[in-house]
Amino acid sequence: MFSYANMASPIIDGTNASTAYSSKDIDILSENIDINIAEGFNQADYDVTYEIYSAKKGDRIPLVFEVFDSIGNDADKSFIVEVDGQAVPVLINYDYESQSKSLPAYHDPETDTAVPFNNDAKYFEINLSEGNHVINVKYSAHPTIDRSNWTNQYIYNYSLKPAKTWKSFGNLTVTLKIADESQYLKTNLGKPLGGALQADSKWVFDHIPNDVLDISYRQPPSSLAQWLIDLDGRVVFLVSIMLFGFMHYRSLRSSHKKHSKQAKAILWSGVFIVPLIVLIIVFYKIYFIDWLLGEHASRYHGYTIFIIVFGYPLVLPFYLLIMKLCDSYFKRVFPRDSKINVKKA
Repeated sequence: MFSYANMASPIIDGTNASTAYSSKDIDILSENIDINIAEGFNQADYDVTYEIYSAKKGDRIPLVFEVFDSIGNDADKSFIVEVDGQAVPVLINYDYESQSKSLPAYHDPETDTAVPFNNDAKYFEINLSEGNHVINVKYSAHPTIDRSNWTNQYIYNYSLKPAKTWKSFGNLTVTLKIADESQYLKTNLGKPLGGALQADSKWVFDHIPNDVLDISYRQPPSSLAQWLIDLDGRVVFLVSIMLFGFMHYRSLRSSHKKHSKQAKAILWSGVFIVPLIVLIIVFYKIYFIDWLLGEHASRYHGYTIFIIVFGYPLVLPFYLLIMKLCDSYFKRVFPRDSKINVKKA
């Protein structure tokens, strides 16, 4: 009876973040990924450092980054690249003026096919000397939000798959810092160096641990909120209609017992008002739970107004029938006194 339809997806896509695609004449000696996630888990700052070795000197595109937002261009605005401590201009693959792409396709070793870069892929051109260099990349990212539960699950994905196209792979260091409680934090990187997952954790690998580095956070409901979530809407409906229906019943009975002229008004006002109040209680139970959950409430409940719009025409006839039967019963039990003129013989 109380199903909540919603045609929209419960998933809100966040920033597509990824390690770099490397030029074939570049050796990546190490990659250090520092991820600092702000309170509320709504934004993460990435600070990624690559130590590379260039086998020759000359102009080239050493690294390409497929970092972009599905909606908006916040990643474009915050994207900064420094080579050996000097900032360099960041270029975008697709040029809307010429309607052409600047980057050639890359070879995917798994499928043995050429794959074009995303339109929003970022790169830079620089004259690199032979030898070691440090490339630092900074940008802000937003999480993918899964709203399929009562509380949001915030997910940050960082693809390590491009590293499979590198000429060589050195060490990978991941440092994760969060401002929220670590007990609700999950990753797919295994145990950090400290043993237990903390608000400040570190991992070191000499191989690619997973195709995608996955970080997620979901704060569970409080015990009161969880109790209300588990409380079936049909139970709330039945308890509410019994309570308000009993109050209506008592008022109607009292009016008939006192032979009040308001009996009819009490009957019909209650018939229209009680089902509406009960359905409003069921409706607002959902939003009361959201209020208890606070900022992490998903608020993904569909068209809850249908509870009232479709529920009212269904409940009203049944409630009307029951109260009309009660009204007829009270008229028999409490008949109005008739004036009988008795003539003396």
